[in-house]
Amino acid sequence: MAQQDGSTQGNSAENAPGYAAFESRDDLQAYGDNALLLFVAQMRLGFDDVDTFASNSLTDGSNDKKCDLVAVSSDKQRIVLAQGYMTSKTGPGEAPANKASDLNTGVSWLLAGDLNGLPETLRGAAEEVRDALAGGEIRELQLWYVHNREESKNVADELVQAARTADGIIKSSFPDLDIDVSAVEIGRTALEDEYARLQAPILVSEEYTFEVPGGFEMTAQDWSAFSTAVGVADLRALWAAHKTNLMSPNIRDYLGVVRSSGNINFGIKETAKGQPDNFAIFNNGITVLVNDYEHKVDDAGRQTLRVEGVGIVNGGQTTGALGSLDATEAGATAGARVMARFVKCTNTSVLGDIVKYNNTQNKVEATDFRSKDAVQDRLRKEFESIPDADYRGGRRGGTTDAIQRVKTLVPDSSVAQSLAAFHGEPNLAYNETRSIWDNDAVYSRVFRDTVTARHIVYAYGLLKAIEQAKLKILAIPEGSRTEAQKRHAAFFSARGSNYLLVAALGACIETVLGVAVADRHTLRFKKKLSPAEATAAWQPVVELAMAFSSQLMPATDRGLKAQDRVKKAIEDFSSMLEAVRSANPSPFDLLAASTETGS
Repeated sequence: MAQQDGSTQGNSAENAPGYAAFESRDDLQAYGDNALLLFVAQMRLGFDDVDTFASNSLTDGSNDKKCDLVAVSSDKQRIVLAQGYMTSKTGPGEAPANKASDLNTGVSWLLAGDLNGLPETLRGAAEEVRDALAGGEIRELQLWYVHNREESKNVADELVQAARTADGIIKSSFPDLDIDVSAVEIGRTALEDEYARLQAPILVSEEYTFEVPGGFEMTAQDWSAFSTAVGVADLRALWAAHKTNLMSPNIRDYLGVVRSSGNINFGIKETAKGQPDNFAIFNNGITVLVNDYEHKVDDAGRQTLRVEGVGIVNGGQTTGALGSLDATEAGATAGARVMARFVKCTNTSVLGDIVKYNNTQNKVEATDFRSKDAVQDRLRKEFESIPDADYRGGRRGGTTDAIQRVKTLVPDSSVAQSLAAFHGEPNLAYNETRSIWDNDAVYSRVFRDTVTARHIVYAYGLLKAIEQAKLKILAIPEGSRTEAQKRHAAFFSARGSNYLLVAALGACIETVLGVAVADRHTLRFKKKLSPAEATAAWQPVVELAMAFSSQLMPATDRGLKAQDRVKKAIEDFSSMLEAVRSANPSPFDLLAASTETGS
């Protein structure tokens, strides 16, 4: 369980900019001891909706088996298990090492513990993690210990042991997998480094000189660029000195090398070793942001490129893969070069676009491929008339979006999930969010041509109302919960439960509104409500519907993937909702009076 030591009161000495940014986030206050953990997760994982992420990933509780947060990335390639600790003490001091050693217990429960012996909050997480591993797509398991004290050797030693435990369990339980297991302590220094990485496009400020075979320069009003080729040996040296700090402008950092022919980083290494003379034309090359550069040719015809500052905005996987070559492997790449483009830019707006557009080819930004879609373009225009709503429709903001909350933001991911769930696909909303953006057929089904901004507000408001209800229930101490609250907490502790309840109310919408609905996509509020107002409008109905959440529990087994169970559970829920509507029609009638059906 995340701990907060309040034995000494005082201002947070973490007056450094990263911690100051954290303290300015009033939206995180509701998460108490887990606030810093969520702030770090948002910086490192880059999600835009902290409430939805917290709702699906926090496992903190009195019986959390030493797991405060368990998250499986949307592309199913990374698992994160985290512990958090906060103190109000000021001055120097280390975080307790026993909290790091707790991760050793946590990974054992999560990866190999008896599922029947786990609390509801963690059981769903363990099932999801094990299913993801069994699916063969996971590449990384990251263990985090997040706190607001100084990093220490004692903690580092405990984290090494936790990583060894996790690695041993995975090798025993999943012998065919090759998972990169790592453990990291994120205290004061690491927090500031992470914050600086997001704030500064170029984190490595040193000067370097490359020997180059030639090249050419292009210039414009706000930028200049020199295109050439650099030696693999030079990239290895840069990597050895700076590791992932080189990739401060690169949204993915280095994904690691998985020993499979289908993994791009493993392929990069094999190509460099096997065909070093041809590597420059086989590889896409790299784009490097610099503060300044100078191309020189000496009297002997030797050409060099001197650069000040290095930030690899594209080609991070190439750099990381080549940097990880050992001495023997490096010998096989003698003479190999990589095409490189060095860019100097003086306009911060253009600089942000350079970072953005040089990363859009990465699959991790699936929404970027839809940003110019006609439906998204129309929705952005429609949202301009919705009060207090900033919908970007696949367009990413600047590098600070992940740490500076835009209170009016209506996140793309949550919009897609609320639409999918409301229209009967909770499994898609929870387990296959990425396919909504990647798969043309699925995208067209969720973002159909007739979907409107006001309908999105209607469905999104329901999801947010459910998330708020969940937060309210789980905030009640276990020992103080009524029997009904215990049932509600058990339901909300199941992974994907939010989307299941959205789907159930969507399926029962005629019962909820008391009228026939020919097409659910036409549903919207009669007035142009803001997302916050839509959430409030749904709240009374959600609170009543929670009484029958136990009817939905059978469908949460295995994370909503059993479609027959989902269908049966929603049918049972619907029958119960009909009865309560007759007995207590007021909240339902109030929602119905504010809803326009389009029928």
